Amino acid sequence: MEKVKSVGKAQIGIYGLGNFASQLSWTMVSSYLILFYTDVFGLATGAVALLMLIAKIWDGINDPMMGAIMERTHTRWGRFRPYIAIGAPALVIFTILTFTVPGFGSTGKLIYAYVTYIGLGMSYTVVNVPYTAMPAVMTNDPKKINRLYAAQMIGMTVGMIVLNLFTLPLVKYFGNGVQSDGYQKTAAIFALVALPIFWLVAALCKENITVKKEQQVPLKTTVKAIAKNKNLMMVILYTIISMAGLFGRIGVAVYFYIYCVKDFRFITVFMMMQMIVGTIVMPFAPKFIERFGKKTTCIIAMLIQAIGMAMIFFGPYTNIPYLFVSHIVYGLGYIAGPCGSAMIIDSIDDYDIKHNIRSDGTAFAMNGLGTKVASAIGSALGIAIIGWFGYVAGQDPTPGVQNGINISANLIPMFFFLISIIPLIFYNLPESKMTDIREKIAARNAAGSVNQQE
Repeated sequence: MEKVKSVGKAQIGIYGLGNFASQLSWTMVSSYLILFYTDVFGLATGAVALLMLIAKIWDGINDPMMGAIMERTHTRWGRFRPYIAIGAPALVIFTILTFTVPGFGSTGKLIYAYVTYIGLGMSYTVVNVPYTAMPAVMTNDPKKINRLYAAQMIGMTVGMIVLNLFTLPLVKYFGNGVQSDGYQKTAAIFALVALPIFWLVAALCKENITVKKEQQVPLKTTVKAIAKNKNLMMVILYTIISMAGLFGRIGVAVYFYIYCVKDFRFITVFMMMQMIVGTIVMPFAPKFIERFGKKTTCIIAMLIQAIGMAMIFFGPYTNIPYLFVSHIVYGLGYIAGPCGSAMIIDSIDDYDIKHNIRSDGTAFAMNGLGTKVASAIGSALGIAIIGWFGYVAGQDPTPGVQNGINISANLIPMFFFLISIIPLIFYNLPESKMTDIREKIAARNAAGSVNQQE
């Protein structure tokens, strides 16, 4: 099998830092933006639900567009890295603007929210779609690919922990009684910390596998290839359903801890508890995946996360020790973190060797679209359910409202996690085939290079 330049521990670590930086914007938005919009910005729950749905769906549409652009980009720095470097400053600006309360009337503020949130999503797409696809062009070693995605997931969980640990204390400190100032300054600090990290990733995570201009295929052919790639479509469907549960819960979890648990000593701890567990188990993910396979690992993880949600929903959630145990169970499901992206690469390689069509940029963009659609569905559904049960910002919740928050934060995610197992059942790409497939691809590409030299 043809080897490309080595990807060492330093590059794996730096690549993982990229997702740490992403969470300083993404987790800030997914964990606190809904609460910010209702309790600080002053939007009604219905308006927030519609905003989440429209903005995220539009954001998702951008992902395939970004993938197509990436696949047709050829620079001395590669196809993907330039966009990480260029998009990072825009992400900083829109993160700050999104958490800024303008001095407009109600209509003006709603328009402002749409413009800034959509701008934030588009900036995130420019950075994150190429970042997620990077392992596919950094190495053709499947073990290294698993380690890169494990590092990515560790970066994600550590970033989520750091953000959830510091956000509310920083909002209180910088706000000095004015929450709007606190959120704006906190968002600015996180965004500015993320900027040099993104640039470091763009500078040092080299693209060792190149695709020449003559190897690219028309966009129409690429889209058809993705639609016909059954295994890839099953992975994307799994992503949509499972991420709807994950992001739907993240968006409303803070309501659950504030208005249901009502123990303010542990709000920050519980907001990051499952991420702490995820960070602990993530280094074991590559070995776990190698033993059980990516598909089985995902199924086990979804069952574990569903059990964790059921424990919280049906159990005595005001019992703090019990809630700690429930979150530990939920966090164990993070063991499947690297699987989704690695299964996408497997599906791309399988289709490539069969049909000689490679669509890595668009495939990862489609998966990004799935994540954005999932976030739209989960976030909009979560806040809508809370609104249906009568939540009003600034008012003490009734038992009925608390029940609605519990359903939104725990029961609905449980169902999403269970349903996500269905597309995994139809995913049919044995691990044993992948070494042979990648050897054939390497031999084909090597033969092509020789022919071009002749």
